[in-house]
Parts: sequence; structure tokens; C-alpha cells
Amino acid sequence: MHTKLLSEYDQPAVKLALSAFNQVLAFNHTRELTAAKSVPPTSLIYHYTTADGLKGIIEKNELWASSAYFLNDSAEITYGYGVLKEVLDDWLAKGRPKESTTVRLAQDLRKAFGEHPLNKDVIPPIYLACFCEDDNLLSQWRTYGQSGGYSLGFKVPPNVFTPKGFEPEPKTYTGEWVRVVYDRSEQSKKCTAILEPLFAILDNPDTERAIATITDNPLCGYSKFLRVIVDILLDEIVSFKNEAFKVEKEWRVVVRERELNKQGTDDGGATPLAIHFHVSRGILVPHLRLIPLDSAKKLPIACIRSGPTLDKTTAGMAISLMLDKNGFSGVQVEGSDISVRF
Repeated sequence: MHTKLLSEYDQPAVKLALSAFNQVLAFNHTRELTAAKSVPPTSLIYHYTTADGLKGIIEKNELWASSAYFLNDSAEITYGYGVLKEVLDDWLAKGRPKESTTVRLAQDLRKAFGEHPLNKDVIPPIYLACFCEDDNLLSQWRTYGQSGGYSLGFKVPPNVFTPKGFEPEPKTYTGEWVRVVYDRSEQSKKCTAILEPLFAILDNPDTERAIATITDNPLCGYSKFLRVIVDILLDEIVSFKNEAFKVEKEWRVVVRERELNKQGTDDGGATPLAIHFHVSRGILVPHLRLIPLDSAKKLPIACIRSGPTLDKTTAGMAISLMLDKNGFSGVQVEGSDISVRF
């Protein structure tokens, strides 16, 4: 089978398509610069976990980013897909020309996010490590309280371009902070704020003809546009959550293989992806390890609070002993003062 060389594509069409593709990249670059201002509001962010979770984090010096499809609320990720699908449906309902590139793109995005959201060949795997702005939150203690529960305070970088102190173990994956958005109207506006400028770039007869002419071009053909736009949308909608959870003030480190922000060298799958598994609620849950940037250093843990059902003195003593044994220093240890029954 003949593999088409890049020089064999219609060069004027390539030039037009590349121009449009560069506009998409410029749009995304501007978004990333804005996102640099979107970091947690304090110097610390808190991860809630069980006694077993705390023990694993300290003894193994690692965090887990669990598969997004196995969270406590399995609808968390598909919820965001549903918001985007509604925005796309509204856009398609406005009588666009059926043969246009933008209509085709909207329909393909709808299929990817609305009809086949769990198909890993359409939407790549996503792993999340979840945090809250508050280290003493009643709703979180209710989740972990019956088995004790702990909140770990992690130091927060000043912006998204500063290393977090940990990174995904798979070298082709990257992790980025996102603030969870709970307001439905804001979620829809965020989707629209991405789709409208990108559709406008492609809504040009010359650009449409160029993309159609070189549709299988690996650098600027239609499939490349689709993958990149999916990539841009994914980091946005993975931050969407039902308003009922807004008290959590959640932040996430979203870990996945990104089209436009690659880490390390992609060897084409020659190195097996470092996926691990743990048991939660009686089922196997895939996870990736988040490890220190420098293997000789510890995770950036600043403080640990034990939950309200634990005796503060004995819990604090055990935490301190475990920290000392595993080489963690300068970590503040305290207990919750909330009076509560479970």
C-alpha cells in the first residue's frame, strides 16, 4: 500500500489548511495563557483519603490519579459530555448548511462526546486526582468519616506553568490543574467560547475546500483538526460538575495524553503504559501514579488533618511516627474540631 508523501498533497490547499490550523493553535495558546491565572486561591489545596490511602501516599511517596470513569459518582465525566452535547445540538438546530465542514465537525464532536463517551478509541483515557479548597469540610468527612478519614494539604504552585512537585509516571502523559465549575450556564458559556471561534476559523469556503482536498493529510487534514479540537474541549468539560456538589470547591489534576501538550518522548506504544489497579467499593479501579519530579525528594505535603471521628492525640501521634519513619519533615499535624456523628 502506497503511503502518500507530504509533497504529494495539493500544496496550495496545504497552505490554506495550515493557515487555519495555526489559527486554532494560536487560539489555544491564548486560552492557556489565561488558564495560567486559574490556580487555587491559597498556597495549599487538600486531598481527602482513608487511613489506607494516607498510608500508601506516605510510604510509597506517591499519589494516585484514578480513572475518571470509576469515581464515586460515575456520572461526573459524562455530565460534562452532556453539557457539550446540548450546546452542539443548539448550534446544529440553527439551520447550518449540511455539507459544510463546521456541521460535519459539530456532528463528529457530538458523536465523540454524546454518543460514544466511554469508547477509548474516540475519547482517550482520563485520570483524576481530586482536591478541595477546605481541609475540614463536613461533606468530605461524611464520605471518609466512618473509616477515620484524613485531609492532606499540598503546596500549590503560583501558576499552571510552575511544576506541581509531582508528575505522572507515564512519560507521554501530562497533568494540569483545573477548577471545577458547578454553574450550568457558566458551563455552557465555556463550551460556546471554544466552539464559536474555532467554527469561525473553519467557516470559510476556501478553507473548507482546502481541508476537503487534503482530508487525510496527517498535519492539517480534517482528522487532525478533529483530534485537536477534541483535545481542547476535553480539558474544559472535564471540569464540569453538578451544582449539588458546589460546597466542595473542588480542584482537579487532570492526567491524560494530550495532543498539544506532550511530556517526554512518544515511542509509538513500544513502552507499555504504566497503569496500576486498586480495589474500591468491590471493583477494580485503574490508576496512574503521580510521583515527585525528583525521585530523591518527597511529595510537597505541608499538613495533615485527621477526621472528626478519630481521637486527635492518638491519630496525631501515629501520623507523626509514620512521617518520621518515611523521611517527611516539617509537616504540620492536627485533628478536626467538628463535632459530628456518622
